[in-house]
Amino acid sequence: MELRDAAQLSALANQLRGREAAADDVFESIYPAAFRESSQCFWTPVSVALRAAEWLVRGPETRVLDVGSGVGKMCIVGALSTGATFVGVERRPHFVAAAIRAAERLEARSARFVVGAFEDQDVTAYDGVYLFNPFEENLWGPSDWLDDTVDLSEARFRDDVDRAIAWLSRARPKTRVVTYHGFGGTFPPDYRLEEREWCRGGFLDAWVKT
Repeated sequence: MELRDAAQLSALANQLRGREAAADDVFESIYPAAFRESSQCFWTPVSVALRAAEWLVRGPETRVLDVGSGVGKMCIVGALSTGATFVGVERRPHFVAAAIRAAERLEARSARFVVGAFEDQDVTAYDGVYLFNPFEENLWGPSDWLDDTVDLSEARFRDDVDRAIAWLSRARPKTRVVTYHGFGGTFPPDYRLEEREWCRGGFLDAWVKT
C-alpha cells in the first residue's frame, strides 16, 4: 500500500534527517506499486544512499548530480540526510514526475529533478556525481527493462560509457564521484580511488579528481 498518512511521512523524513537507515520497503511505499516492482534491481538501498551521501557531501553548499536518477530515491535520501542539493537527471519523464512528487511528500526541498541526458549537464557546476551503474540496462533483454520508453541497445551502452568518461574528464579538480556497482567503464587517469566498501551486494567506491 502507498504511504499516505502525513504523520508517517513526517516520521520517515525525520528518520532520514537523523541519518537513520529506514527500511527500503517503508521508504518505497511513498511510490505507487508500479514503481516499487523495480526497486530491487534499479533503486539504491537507503543504507547505501546514506553512505554515498556521506562520502559526496562536504557541507550544505555541496551540489551533487545523480546520473540516471530514476524515481529519485538517492536524491531524496541524500537531500534529507545532508541538507545539500541533489539534482537527478533522468531520461524518462514519468520517472521524473514520480521523483518530484515523492520529494514534495517528504519535504526534501533540496532534491531537484530534470528530464534529459547526463552529458547535457555542465559537470563543472557540481561538486559530486553519483553513478549506480546507470547504463547497464542497455545490456539486458526487453523482459528485464524498466520499460520500453527509451532506446536501449549494446551500442547505446558503449556510447554512453564513452560519453561518461569524456564528461567526467571535464569535471573540476576535487570533484568527488561515487559509484555503486561501477558505471561500466574505466575512470580517466586523473581520478584517484579514495574509499571502497562492500555494501548490500556490490562495491561502493569514492573517486576524487586530482
